[in-house]
Amino acid sequence: MEGAAAAGSGRDGSADIDWEAIEGSPEFRELVETRRRFVLPASIFFLAFFLAYLLLAALAPGLMGTPVWGGMTLGFLLAVAQVLMTFVVTILYLRQADRVFEPLERRAAERAVDRIDRTGEGAKSERGAR
Repeated sequence: MEGAAAAGSGRDGSADIDWEAIEGSPEFRELVETRRRFVLPASIFFLAFFLAYLLLAALAPGLMGTPVWGGMTLGFLLAVAQVLMTFVVTILYLRQADRVFEPLERRAAERAVDRIDRTGEGAKSERGAR
């Protein structure tokens, strides 16, 4: 990210970075859309599962107290399933991040660095001409 430091002239090194152009780049938009297509359904499913558990616990205590297997009740099994669901969603996200999101992130970052390097070189040549 040497280009990022070279391009900026402000205190934080970001004065010359066109964040809106980077955000509008096809690579960045593809990354955001791909991530959204995974995160939104996964979040909705997880929250619906959790809400169903809470509603059953609050509104159907008899059902939740029903013995299912040995001494375990339906409520206990659904609680365990809720914890397991957390791990499943996390593992699925990590797999998706490694296989899909990271290559897209890399492409978007390379595109951004290319833009920064081009604007940085232009700014340097203008300063050198003065």
